[in-house]
Amino acid sequence: MIEIREIDRENVFDVCELTSNKDGVGTLFEAFICCNAISISEAAYFPECHPRALYRDGELIGFFLYKRWEHQLAEVEICRYMLDHKFIGQGLGRASFEAMLSYFRKSGVKQITLMIDEHNRVAKKMYLTFGFTFTGKIDKDEHYYSLSI
Repeated sequence: MIEIREIDRENVFDVCELTSNKDGVGTLFEAFICCNAISISEAAYFPECHPRALYRDGELIGFFLYKRWEHQLAEVEICRYMLDHKFIGQGLGRASFEAMLSYFRKSGVKQITLMIDEHNRVAKKMYLTFGFTFTGKIDKDEHYYSLSI
């Protein structure tokens, strides 16, 4: 079972050590995402940013960061989403994303936007199977996709 937890003093360092790099060595900027430490730092300065940890049966497997503004509570923007390299290719990307969608539905979200690097074919394919559609917006080589839930 996938569980979503807040980042706190008990898990912050473990979350920062997660990496999607195939060699398991964390870097500031990975292939398609920046490191989780940057995302967590960003959340400290921008109140609309919410970092979360993903667990499977009590084991930390991934991370995501989303934006939600007080004046638009029915909408979120997923800024970052990653699984640790040890868990890629096990079907956990889909399972954890389904858990994220459920998490958002339960909190009253109706619209989700995310950005995709068009070179990240695996992520794009997964998001399209969930029903995300291209909005037409492109910013800094990231294509915006949206889903009504």
